Amino acid sequence: MALTVVRPCVVCGSLMETKRASKQTCGERCSKQHYRAQQATQPATPTATQPTVKTEINTMSNKSQATTEVPMQFAFSESEYRARCQNEKAFYESRIEKPYAGILGAIVEFTPSTLVEALELYHEHRKAGWLPLDPMAGYPGAMLIESAQVSFITIHLKKPPHQQEKDLVQLCKRVKQDYELELATALEAEVDRQVAMSLAKDERDRLQAEQQQRLSREQEVRDELAASRAQLREKLIKSGRLNADGSAA
Repeated sequence: MALTVVRPCVVCGSLMETKRASKQTCGERCSKQHYRAQQATQPATPTATQPTVKTEINTMSNKSQATTEVPMQFAFSESEYRARCQNEKAFYESRIEKPYAGILGAIVEFTPSTLVEALELYHEHRKAGWLPLDPMAGYPGAMLIESAQVSFITIHLKKPPHQQEKDLVQLCKRVKQDYELELATALEAEVDRQVAMSLAKDERDRLQAEQQQRLSREQEVRDELAASRAQLREKLIKSGRLNADGSAA
């Protein structure tokens, strides 16, 4: 059974070891870039089941503030947090601990040098509350490979319940930090999108106002020219230099 997955980051391409099958980026910076790329191709819109809240965003225009809607999915959800903790717990209970990689697991692997050492180690740890693996686990409780040149012994035991509880508290803290960072990153990207939309609207409104002003001024000039021509025509008719039908006198 696969415990961890090594895959390239979808943004920078660097290899990362992850416990979550859905994880696609290696860090906060790549997460922001990936989210913005997704938003550019598929803008997020609130659904009928997602309530919205009002937030005021500075549009840096003549209007000091504009009201936009930000989806409530960016708020911390206790149920989502608990679900993520349960998911992490399931991984933890079936994972071998790897201190050198910073990976916590309920299962610890021991490699004693001799069979006598293995028996003593097993006895001491069982006496201290360590637990044997479930027969259905993906690892053997004990394994002995022996040849004329070398012998290799492996023992897998589960940590005592109180130690597992401490580990799970630590893991849930990590889960909460990752979740809060994910929400903050998503909210920042959404705010950036809303600001860009608001600025773009202001620019369109400005261009439309300028166009309308230009058309109005054009019409004023046309009306002034028409009035001037009418006055000149009237003067020429009165002076006898022009007939009423517009022909020269």
